[in-house]
Amino acid sequence: MLKYLALAFLWITLNLTAMGQAQRFVYVDTEYMLGQMTEYQSAQSELKVQVERLNAEAEEKKQEIERLYRGYKAESPLLTESMRKDRMEEIKSKEAQLLAWQNQQFGPEGSLQKKQQELIRPLQDKIFAAVQKYARDKSYDLIFDRAAGNQLLFVNPKFDKSNEILTAMGVVKKSPQAKAQRKPNANNPAAKPNTNEKAPAPPKEISPSNPK
Repeated sequence: MLKYLALAFLWITLNLTAMGQAQRFVYVDTEYMLGQMTEYQSAQSELKVQVERLNAEAEEKKQEIERLYRGYKAESPLLTESMRKDRMEEIKSKEAQLLAWQNQQFGPEGSLQKKQQELIRPLQDKIFAAVQKYARDKSYDLIFDRAAGNQLLFVNPKFDKSNEILTAMGVVKKSPQAKAQRKPNANNPAAKPNTNEKAPAPPKEISPSNPK
């Protein structure tokens, strides 16, 4: 639905221009702009460290459950029914704790997601403010974001003002060739940038032991 609204909006804009109600518009690529910022590279490195730390902690918790289960299997013949029940309940409790911990760290509202928002959101806000200022200073009526799903099937590079805004922000571009090589990607939201620098690998799903 959003892509059809974007196309309809673009069609209306172009028709108004053709009718003589000329509107000045350009586009930017916030995904590209974000990737050029030194602060973003630092944020990615910090996120990578946190992902690695959480994965290591998750692995330790998983191995603890596996040790408990191996001990239970080895000692089961020597245990009373009541003792076996207690040991199994302990294992199940550890598994439940691991699942809850995973959600707290890796879930949609988890610590990793919150950390990403804490680090990346201020940079996105900085870009947004710079775009707003650029629009006012240059008297543009509309500024499209190529990274936000506007379904731009063809774009003339002369209308791309990303680098001008980066310069106004004082950002030193790291990969001048990247802009020419990138193709429109309407399905990649600006909130999840994909730049030349690889983002931290997403944490692997931890599957606790399931004793039978």
